[in-house]
Amino acid sequence: MTTGPRLVMPAFVFARRRDIEIETGLILAGNLVVDDIPRTTKPGPQQRCMIAELVQRLSAAARAGEMPGECVVYGWRDNCRPDNADAITDNDELMQRWADSRLVIAVRCDAHGDGYLRIDSDLLRQAGLVKEH
Repeated sequence: MTTGPRLVMPAFVFARRRDIEIETGLILAGNLVVDDIPRTTKPGPQQRCMIAELVQRLSAAARAGEMPGECVVYGWRDNCRPDNADAITDNDELMQRWADSRLVIAVRCDAHGDGYLRIDSDLLRQAGLVKEH
């Protein structure tokens, strides 16, 4: 019996939200999904460190202009993109099921460095404080 190619899901996916960056003057905004963190799990110290490193790398890429305005960034384990990566990432249903079972982190990186929290329309929507149109 032959089986199809093995599904190797990304280590992380980051969906950039340039509209939120413009709305609030942030250097980077978007949603980060990390494969190793199930939705029902509170990240431990090692996972929080990994998330901070990912956000730092993504922020550096955004600052350097190496990341398009509206994009989705896929990170693969050991920087090894599988041969069937496109079949996986182009399958919206598969990716949505995967993301639904993982912790989704709203990333907001402030360029101001002034310590003020800027609340954007997407965070207000996620908190249930404004209704979607």
